[in-house]
Amino acid sequence: MSHRRFNNLLSVIVILLGLYIAVSPFLPEISYRLRDKSADASAPYSGDLAQSVGSNSNSEIPQENRIVIPSIQVNEPIKESSNIGVINDGGTWRRPNVSTPDQNDNTVIVGHRFFKDNISTFYHLDKVKPGHRLAVYWDGKEYLYEVTETKVVDPSAVEIENRSDEKKLTIYTCTPIWTARERLVVIAKPVTLEEQS
Repeated sequence: MSHRRFNNLLSVIVILLGLYIAVSPFLPEISYRLRDKSADASAPYSGDLAQSVGSNSNSEIPQENRIVIPSIQVNEPIKESSNIGVINDGGTWRRPNVSTPDQNDNTVIVGHRFFKDNISTFYHLDKVKPGHRLAVYWDGKEYLYEVTETKVVDPSAVEIENRSDEKKLTIYTCTPIWTARERLVVIAKPVTLEEQS
């Protein structure tokens, strides 16, 4: 009798494990669909980004360097290091030796695409389109950007990190999902709310 119970228990475990394996590739999409996509949740800090997406948030601009992309509900720290390993537990990474948002140059921010431990990464970066607004919070100041271009490039296309005579933001991650075969690149230019009128 106990042998039969053990077999039944083992069968249930195998079935549950099989279901998990079958469903796990869809977990990031399920999680994305279940997220609070309200303007207040997507742009949680007061300022130009909140105003441009209709958020009524009155939370102060963070002192920690962060990137917020409302269209994909990303609100992640921007970490500084000489090695990408600094973001293996989440967050984004400002590439070393590139500009910062307060300079008239190319600021480059990188994030992993994989979905792990419910960490919000650039898994959904492919959903970001031209015209979408985002913000970088740097040294306690907000920098508002509008996406102007998205493209896929080869990993050898290091020119995406080149210096620029104009202020811009370059964000990239690996693509297709689960591979590092190419790079998905989002380019954004600074915008002020006065430019809308």
